[in-house]
Amino acid sequence: MLFHVTEPKSEKAKITIGDNVFIAPRVLITTATHNIESSFQRASSKTVHKPVKIDDGCWIGANVTILPGVHIGKGCVIGAGAVVNKDCEPNGVYVGVPAKRIKDLKE
Repeated sequence: MLFHVTEPKSEKAKITIGDNVFIAPRVLITTATHNIESSFQRASSKTVHKPVKIDDGCWIGANVTILPGVHIGKGCVIGAGAVVNKDCEPNGVYVGVPAKRIKDLKE
């Protein structure tokens, strides 16, 4: 698993992982990004930090990328190779780029 946290002591850059979470190989969880600026330099020089939270009972598949500010709800399955750029509601299967809910799961 790869973590990209540029301010490890900051609450803004916090990664929270619940109980009974399975995380497959080569998962990237990042809490840092940049705002889009002018054509001179699209990525602003200031880093923006947003926390990531993964609730209890989730399964994160291989090669998943979880972007800053995402909250993955309890009991979610994130399919291999997905890019999670928005919050995931509890008990669902999310796949693709960007990740989309394709199935509801029983609690």
